[in-house]
Amino acid sequence: MKNSFINLEDINLTKQDKRIFTNFSLSIPFGEKINIFGKNGAGKTSLLKIISGITSPSSGKVLIDINMTINHDIFYIGHKYGLKNELSVSDNLRCILKFNQKAEAINHILEELNYYDMQDKLHNKVKYLSHGQKKIISLVQLPLLRNKIWLLDEPFTGLDQNIVDKLINKIDKHTSCGGTVIITSHNEKKQFTNIEL
Repeated sequence: MKNSFINLEDINLTKQDKRIFTNFSLSIPFGEKINIFGKNGAGKTSLLKIISGITSPSSGKVLIDINMTINHDIFYIGHKYGLKNELSVSDNLRCILKFNQKAEAINHILEELNYYDMQDKLHNKVKYLSHGQKKIISLVQLPLLRNKIWLLDEPFTGLDQNIVDKLINKIDKHTSCGGTVIITSHNEKKQFTNIEL
C-alpha cells in the first residue's frame, strides 16, 4: 500500500443475481485525479460506494492506509447531494460543517459561494434552487471539509463550462496538495487517469 490511500484487491460485486464486478483491482494513490468512465449500469456509482464504505463488496479486500479513516478522510457526493430542501443554503452548509466538526470553516462559506457566483443564494431555501445550483452547493462543501479523498459521481453533469472550469481548478488545487479526486463520467477526460468499466 506504499504511496496509496486505498487499494481495492479482487473486488467482486453481485446485485440481484447480476455480476457488476469480477476480480476488479485498483490502487488509489496520493495526489491523483481518476476518472471512472463507462456506460449506464457499468457499476461506476457502485464502485464509488465501495470506496466510500457505503457498500460492501461481495468478496475481495478494501485496504485503507493506516493513517486514514473512511469517516474523516473520504467525502462522497452522489446524485442527491445530501442537502435538506427546507433549509437555507447557509443553514445546510453550517449543519454539515458542525456535524463534521469543522465549525471553524463556517467563516469561509461566503468565500466559497462567491467563487461560484452563488453568494446571493446564501439565504435561499435549497428547494428553490435549480438542479445545477444544488450541485454547486454540494461542491462548495469540498474545500470547507478538507477531506483527503473526494468521490464525485458525475460532477460535471448539469453545469455550464464556466462552472466546470472552476471545479477543475479546485480539483487541481486539491491534488497538488496531495489529495485525491475520483470522479465518474460517461467518457474519458483530459488530465485525468481514465479507467473504463
